[in-house]
Formats: sequence, C-alpha cells, structure tokens
Amino acid sequence: MNRLVNLAKCADKPDFFDPAGSYEHILRSGFERLSKEVFEWSPTLFPRGLRSSNYSRAIQETSLPHPDTATAALVPAPARIWTDKSEPLFTFLIGETATSTANWPMDVICEQIEELATVSKLIRISVALVPTSFCPPGLVEPFTLYKNHRDTAFAVAVKHGQGTAFLTNEESVKDYAKIADWLRSGIREEPWP
Repeated sequence: MNRLVNLAKCADKPDFFDPAGSYEHILRSGFERLSKEVFEWSPTLFPRGLRSSNYSRAIQETSLPHPDTATAALVPAPARIWTDKSEPLFTFLIGETATSTANWPMDVICEQIEELATVSKLIRISVALVPTSFCPPGLVEPFTLYKNHRDTAFAVAVKHGQGTAFLTNEESVKDYAKIADWLRSGIREEPWP
C-alpha cells in the first residue's frame, strides 16, 4: 500500500525514475492495462517475460546481474490474469544475438524457442528477429514502448542501472516511437516462431 501511495505522489510528474526497481512490476502492469500494444526491444537476450527456466539459469551462470529465474514470469502478467480479449498485443523484437549458439548451448536455445512457440499460441503475441547487420548490439539499448487504443505511444520504460526510468514526456516518447518504427523496418522475415 505504501508503494502505491508513494507512486500517487508522483502522478503529476511526466517522467518517473525508479532507481532500485521497487515499483517496476506495479508500473509495468498499470501501463500494460492501459495499452493496446506493448512493444519491447531486447537486443541481446530474450525478454524477461519470455524466458524459459533453463534460459534464465544459463543467464545466471554467466554472472549477469539479477536474472529472472521464475517460470511464472514466462507469460506477461496481464496475459496470465485476463481471460477476455482485452489484453494488449505484445510485440517483441529480439536482436539476432539472443539466438546465437555462440552465447548459449544449443539445447538451451532450442528449448527457449520451443517455449516461445508455446507461449505465442496462448496470448496475443508477435515475435520477430532483427539481424545484427541491421542493428548491432549496443546501438539501441533495450526499452518497452506502450501504445494506447488510438495507436499512439504514451509511455516508455528504459532500464537504468538496477532500476527503470518510466518516461511519459511527449518528446521522449516520440523519439522512442521513431526508434521502434526503425527497428520494425529491419525485421528479417515474417514474425516467428
């Protein structure tokens, strides 16, 4: 309850920085409920909401900070809760690097792709690969863009250290919407799996 009260005190601010990630789940869920489409760019890893437990363990073994190992996080939260057709479309663009067997064992990647295929049948989800030749790792950092029912981007979440910056400033959101459109133009083929 204290978290919600603290968030409410910041409601008039166009941007909100959550340095420790304490409010991230609450804010993401709220923005997802207001969205027609949730667009996520993940250049080097499968997005947290799509990771299988073995893929999460493989990340943990690389000593990357704070991997998500819970299989409950495999399906984005609104898709697990909502039973009607009101859930948003989840669009995931993944950098080709995430699927490389140079970074992960072949069995881990194969299982991850199978999990993704299963999840994509359960919820409104679209997944596509962006080739490394189009957008190399480090060129565009991960972000999540939220679009409303008028198909207009209204917020963006950008990782910052251990936390997240939630931006609703119109200029910032427009910039990220342009980046999202540019990334979509680089999709290799039809969405998969």
